[in-house]
Amino acid sequence: MVCEKNMRVSSVFFSIFVLFIASVSAASVEVARVNDRPITNKDMEHALQGYNEGQKKSILSDRNSRRQILQGLIDQELLVQKGEKEKLDQAQEFKDALTAFRRQYFAEVLFQRDVDSKISNSVLKKHYDLYKNRYSTDQFHVQHILVSDEEGAKEILKKAKDPNADFQDLAEKASKDPSVKNNRGDLGFVHLNSPYVQEFKDAVFSGSTGDFIGPIKTAYGYHIIKIVEKKLGKPLGFDEVELRVKSELLRIMRENYVGKLKADAAIKVDDKALDKM
Repeated sequence: MVCEKNMRVSSVFFSIFVLFIASVSAASVEVARVNDRPITNKDMEHALQGYNEGQKKSILSDRNSRRQILQGLIDQELLVQKGEKEKLDQAQEFKDALTAFRRQYFAEVLFQRDVDSKISNSVLKKHYDLYKNRYSTDQFHVQHILVSDEEGAKEILKKAKDPNADFQDLAEKASKDPSVKNNRGDLGFVHLNSPYVQEFKDAVFSGSTGDFIGPIKTAYGYHIIKIVEKKLGKPLGFDEVELRVKSELLRIMRENYVGKLKADAAIKVDDKALDKM
């Protein structure tokens, strides 16, 4: 519960600080004062950061809306001042939240500056063209076997390709996937939105009915995949999947960015301490 509370408080701090850095360099005009503490037009603009520019302009052009926003900020400031008087900012929970916020803030600023800013429409289209086979409404009935090592996976693949082999029997005997007890390795139909890691889905989408694919390495181990059936759909154009493409590329680029930092860092994990948590 304490962890959840700290996460909620740090999330609030993070949201406030992101809003702050968005317009820190702009001049501000005082629109109200609460016990000698000013509220400015920039504070009001920060309160609308979740809206697009057109929505913000529309809201701020309406006098009643401006007064509602200002009243909300006045209420918040009164609560802040009461919290300060009660020394809530000296509580350990507050300090823990600041520490968590510091991590989030640095991560977000670095990602936005060094990664997100490099994504353009041409970069997105290049990624889309490179992985076009991902973006379709095709569906694949899939069975799979998960093992820990590559050599073991190669042996399983050889056995699976035997015309007399029963793939699901092999799965029951060899797969370390916990779900094998219930599904005997049968995952049903896999499609674009299926909740599997991308490496696994890319392998599936490269196959056809009757194919055996693998070994495919993921964070879970090595997979042997059988395509029981492929249901042809239709290709999805760039405009239909642009947001998905951007999300995928952001994830990949951010992971690569952190990966380079990890390569130059000395990282130690205390497994015993972790297991005792």
